[in-house]
Amino acid sequence: MIYLGGTDFYIDVPSLPRHEFEQYSTKLFDKWEVYVESSLKIPDYSLALEVQEGSIKGGAKIAATLGALYLGIGQYGSFISGLQTIQAQVSAVGSFLAAQAVTPFSYDKIKPKTKKYNGSLGELQRLFYKVQRGEITAEQAMLKAELILGDEVRSEPRFMAELKDSFESTPLLATQLDLPLNSLGQDTILQVENKMRKPHLPRPKPELPIGQQFRVEVWRDSKKQKRKVRIIQL
Repeated sequence: MIYLGGTDFYIDVPSLPRHEFEQYSTKLFDKWEVYVESSLKIPDYSLALEVQEGSIKGGAKIAATLGALYLGIGQYGSFISGLQTIQAQVSAVGSFLAAQAVTPFSYDKIKPKTKKYNGSLGELQRLFYKVQRGEITAEQAMLKAELILGDEVRSEPRFMAELKDSFESTPLLATQLDLPLNSLGQDTILQVENKMRKPHLPRPKPELPIGQQFRVEVWRDSKKQKRKVRIIQL
């Protein structure tokens, strides 16, 4: 399967009793699954959600076969527009998950810390941007795409053929020429701009919850298979 994308979230709240935490995790998965089914326009996919106790730290992933992804992309006008649309759908369901994760604690006005991952869709889209900017050729982009997709490339030759055609037909962006400056040299302008810029301070990373006791894993390997739940003692 191809990793389409995922979302991590962290909610700084007191630990829940084990049975309540299990119910919280399974209900969160069920709500997320319903939203994914209505929003992600591909015929089949797998979903996985892990939630750790000790505050709440969770992570969710969406994956699909290359064949299912090909059928989803085919609903839209072109390969690249279909790729962008599916990626936007994956991002949207990630935002929904994070919002639902904090809902039971909304009375405390708590906001989750979230991080999204673009997965293989984002990597393919970056290859298109590099081809557009002339940083790599279509042939080089195909070689990189094969590395990203791995063994799945053999499962759906139609996907790979359309991907190749899309790389080859991607128009190059116009390059901007460096013109001589009349009053100030380029180095002088850069020095002035750098002085005006405020220093970028790194954001502090959220501390990991202390005293984690167990993790709830909820997943479905495909839309046709039953939901599975596993509780792991840490």
